[in-house]
Amino acid sequence: MSDKRKILIAVLITAVVSVAVTSCVNSVKHYIPTENSTANLNNKTAIINSYLNKAYLYDDYDKNAMTDAAITAYVDALDEPYTHYYPAEEFESYISHIEDSYIGIGVVVGLNDNNEIEVIAPFEGSSAYEAGVLPGDILKAVDGVRYTGEQMNDAVSHIKDGKSGTTVTITFERGGEEFDLTIERREVSAESVESEMLDDKIGYVRISAFNAEDSGGEGTQDTYTEFVSEVEKLKADGMERMIIDLRDNPGGVLDIVCDIADMLLPEGTIMYMEYKDGKQEVFSSDADELNIPMAVLINEYSASASEVLTGALKDYDKAVIVGKKSYGKGIVQSVFPLLDGSGITMTVARYFTPSGVCIHDIGIEPDVDVDAPAEYADYYASAIPHDEDTQLQKAIEEVKKR
Repeated sequence: MSDKRKILIAVLITAVVSVAVTSCVNSVKHYIPTENSTANLNNKTAIINSYLNKAYLYDDYDKNAMTDAAITAYVDALDEPYTHYYPAEEFESYISHIEDSYIGIGVVVGLNDNNEIEVIAPFEGSSAYEAGVLPGDILKAVDGVRYTGEQMNDAVSHIKDGKSGTTVTITFERGGEEFDLTIERREVSAESVESEMLDDKIGYVRISAFNAEDSGGEGTQDTYTEFVSEVEKLKADGMERMIIDLRDNPGGVLDIVCDIADMLLPEGTIMYMEYKDGKQEVFSSDADELNIPMAVLINEYSASASEVLTGALKDYDKAVIVGKKSYGKGIVQSVFPLLDGSGITMTVARYFTPSGVCIHDIGIEPDVDVDAPAEYADYYASAIPHDEDTQLQKAIEEVKKR
C-alpha cells in the first residue's frame, strides 16, 4: 500500500470519528468541568449516554445493570471495606443476613493490614467451622474467581449466592500455602451462648456472637436472652465468680451487646458514638448490676461488639481482661434502603469506650497478656481442653484474686 493511500485512509477514519463525535456532542451541553463533583458526574453521564444512544452499534444492553455497576464502582472507589452499594437482589440477601438467619457458610471476614480478605472467625457449628476454616486464613478465591481486598463484598455475595445444600469451593491461604475447601451452604444458626460451672463456684460463659433473634424458627432467642438464661442457671447453682469468654467472637448487633453490658455494669455510660457532624449518641446502663468478681477472655479475633463489652467492663474495673490484644474495629455502619429495592451500607460513626478511647485499628490490650498453647495454635479457643488452656487457667487464677 502506498504512503498516499495510507494517509487517505487515515484521513477518512479521522473524518468518520470527527463526524460521530460532533453529532453526539451537539445533542447535549458541552462538558465543562466545575468544582461541583455531583454536577461533573451528571454531565459526564449525560454525554456518555448521548454517545451510546446515537452512535453505539448495539442496542441490546441493560441500562439498569450499567447503572448498578456504575454506582457500585462509584461507592467502592471510597476504598473503605464497610461501605458498599447493593443492587436490589443483593440488598435483599444482605438484609436477610443481618436481621435473622441466613444461608451461607457462617464466617466473618475483614481486611487485614495487607488489604487482604482475612477470616476473623467462623461461627461455631457452621459449615465453615466444620470444614476447618481458621481465624487468620486469607480468602483468595471463590469458585476459581480471584478477589482482592477491594472486592470483599463481592466475594461474600458470591459465597452466599446459592441455596441451602449447595456447595462453594473457596481458596484460602494459610502459612504461605494456598489450599481449597469445598463447603456446604446452610442456614446459619443464631445460638450463641454456652455455660458451665467450673471448680470453686466459677461460672464460665462463652459467647460466640451477638445475634439478634432468629425469626426463622419457633422459640428461638437472641444472644441477650440466652445470656440471661445461662447466667440465671449459674446463679441458681451458687456461682460466686464468672468468666466471660469472647475469644474468636467477631461481634454482632450493637443493641444486643449493650443490653448484656447493662446487666453487668453499674449506672453510667456503656459506650458512645460520634458522628461526622460531631453529635454523640450515648448508650447507658441503669443502676442494676451483677456484683461478683469477673474476668473476660479475648484474643486477636475478638472484634467489634466483643470490644464494646470488653472496653466497658475494663473501664469500670468490673473485670480483669486476660488473653491477647483484640482485633480493633471501632467504627459503626448504618443501612440505607433506596426506593428501587437497592441500598447502601455506610460507615457513619466512631464508637468510644466509657473513658473516651476509640479502639479502631488499635484494639484493646488485656490486663494480663497470655498466649494460647503453642500446640493448639491452629485450633479455635473453644476446642482447647480446659486443663490445657493456658489463657483460661490464667483467667481462673486472676478472677480468684478479685
